[in-house]
Amino acid sequence: MHRFFKVIRLLGFAGLLWGVIALGSCAPARTILQQADLSPTPSASVKLNNPTESFKQLEAAIYGPFTPATSFELTKTNILTTEWLDGKATVEQRIYNVLHGQTPAPLEVIIVWPNMSPNAPIIVSQNFSPNRAVIAVDKASPLAGDSRSMGILEPIFKFFFGRHIVEPPLENIIDRGYAFAAIHPPDYIQDRAEASTAKLDQIFGDRADRPGALTVWASLTTALAADLKIQNPRRAVIAYGHSRYGKTSLLAAAYSPSIDGAISHQSGTAGASLIRDKTGESLKDVLHSYPHWLSPSARDYADVPKSLPSDAHALLAAISPKPIMLGNGRRDVWSDPEGAFRAAKWAASNTDQSFTAQRLDDFQPSDDIAFWTRPGTHGVVKEDWIAFLEFLDAHFK
Repeated sequence: MHRFFKVIRLLGFAGLLWGVIALGSCAPARTILQQADLSPTPSASVKLNNPTESFKQLEAAIYGPFTPATSFELTKTNILTTEWLDGKATVEQRIYNVLHGQTPAPLEVIIVWPNMSPNAPIIVSQNFSPNRAVIAVDKASPLAGDSRSMGILEPIFKFFFGRHIVEPPLENIIDRGYAFAAIHPPDYIQDRAEASTAKLDQIFGDRADRPGALTVWASLTTALAADLKIQNPRRAVIAYGHSRYGKTSLLAAAYSPSIDGAISHQSGTAGASLIRDKTGESLKDVLHSYPHWLSPSARDYADVPKSLPSDAHALLAAISPKPIMLGNGRRDVWSDPEGAFRAAKWAASNTDQSFTAQRLDDFQPSDDIAFWTRPGTHGVVKEDWIAFLEFLDAHFK
């Protein structure tokens, strides 16, 4: 009987693992045991005759036109505490009314300000979980329909993908002299295919060239960055995100003059990794699992990605001369670290950005394009944030 229950537990754990692997854009079973080659075969750089025009072509092909919010109005501010983390930080809740032509919708932003650094650079983070799970302050009153956590998924996410996929190391961030702003994009456009597609069609019209959710989510960061700059033009604003929000951090940095740099961790296809190669997640995979992320026009390239007018290096080049950090996990082959390395190298060859890394694990935080690869799979762990802060210190201290 004991053996029977042991087998049941093992089967249950195996089922849970398989379910987690199937979640999101994380490595599926066929790639999770692979490792990226830390010294990829050298490849000739792909020339961009006009980096700006190349990115516009990529935008039209897969992302859809960037559409800033027609209104991003601050309607409420609330200081939740001035003595958080033993007096190190002030926590502010803001409610913005946001619209892209439809009825305004509320968006909550929670900001942690270091009390000793009034002009601290601010990391604007898009998160998988509601803000209350990212910044746990008891006085915060959730918006209607919000919750304090991801529910049953939260401990699963933390176990498999690292605690920092939900909870950034805020005390370390504050101690290093940075502010942190949390946004939960599904509060505005849900991250569910049917609901998101219906909402995007309602806002922009059911047409092939409308923007996808990634572009709209990116516009939330660009709008917040612009507001932060109005309040304090001296403050540096850095867009940060992991996985799907690593994609939005790059898009936001490309589009907004108010964003001074980007940290994009394991962003994969439609992010920093090349789309036209055959490694890891394909454009077709993205469109099958997350059709709402991209413009309907992307379907034209699902079976023929090599026909795309440009690739990820055009996105990275469009961010120049702002510093970019690209984070990777060696076993996260689904997100194609080698493709991101080649895209970074090609972007640097088409701009004045410095990129001196010779291998995927050759971390040069002072480079304009810094490349970070650690052991392990998809997720955010302690070592990642140590590297993120080293990159930030190199560029924004």
